[in-house]
Amino acid sequence: MRKPLTLEEKIKGYQAFWSNQAVERPLIGFSLGGWFPLQSYRAMERFKGLKGLRADQLIPEAFLKDYERLRVQWNEVEDDLIRAVAPIPPFPWLEAILGSSVQVGNESIWAEEGGFDYADMNKLDVSKDNPWRKKYLEFVAALKNHFGVRVPVGQPILRGVSDMITALRGASQMILDLYDRPEDFQRLAKVCTDLLIELVRDQQAITGPCLGGYEIEQLSLWAPDRVIRIQEDASALFSPGLYVKYIQEMERRQASVFPYSTIHLHSSSLFLLHLILEIDSIGCIQINKDMGRSEVLQMVPYFKMVQKKGRRLLIRGKLDHEDIGLLRRELSPNGLYLQIVIEHPEEAGQFQELFQPW
Repeated sequence: MRKPLTLEEKIKGYQAFWSNQAVERPLIGFSLGGWFPLQSYRAMERFKGLKGLRADQLIPEAFLKDYERLRVQWNEVEDDLIRAVAPIPPFPWLEAILGSSVQVGNESIWAEEGGFDYADMNKLDVSKDNPWRKKYLEFVAALKNHFGVRVPVGQPILRGVSDMITALRGASQMILDLYDRPEDFQRLAKVCTDLLIELVRDQQAITGPCLGGYEIEQLSLWAPDRVIRIQEDASALFSPGLYVKYIQEMERRQASVFPYSTIHLHSSSLFLLHLILEIDSIGCIQINKDMGRSEVLQMVPYFKMVQKKGRRLLIRGKLDHEDIGLLRRELSPNGLYLQIVIEHPEEAGQFQELFQPW
């Protein structure tokens, strides 16, 4: 039986990851709960089927039992990770702040897409008095107050700028806007970029560092200083030229504000990877093995592209033993982190060979 790592040993592992130190094996960790994390938050059950959830209907203290239950489950998993909590991770926080209607289904929460008119740009209220912005930070404060130094309070999934505009305008209309209303698109993009940066800064001002650093909750990715998670799922709709013209600089700006950063990518956006790697301030590239879609073998050239550029590489998904054998043969363990999605804690025992030297 492998001896559990101390917190100090785990921090040293993250430090080695971020500094691309020579190591015997990559960081190894497990993401517990599968692909439908809403199931983990029972306090949301009373809202199932609700259309138009309001900020005042969410009470952070009502969720604390869920967070504590999750913490107990984490303790059943031995790996290299320090896990964090975050304001209801599977929630469209930024879209709600921007005025999109929040819908609650049986397994997920989403923002109703479309309906925003550029003529209403000046009416867009993303100020500190916005009820959803206040609610997000209310959750941050409640979690910090409850967990103290026991558990970091990290950044959850926060959508990218093109994702936010897709929510406001609709995917098809957003692409038409790039040709028909480029100045309006860029004005809205700046509002969205400022909002994301300010919200992460506000959160980190409330939490301060934990264990000497900050964390991205979904990825259990601790960093020695302030860190941001960037994503642009809607970038899959952009040509390389449109990406450079409209998105690349927004991502560069987000990454440059924080000492550490990671960008989340699906296989559908990997055709833009060479352009994303032009942003020197993005230190870590996180690539999903998506459920039922991506083949790891087809993604290996992109993984190698990241490592060749000297960036950290985080691969997340339901990796099987065949996938892991391929990665062991093709990739360096230096600056590599494998996050394996599992449904139940006992599944982690099937991967103990990963903790041996590569």
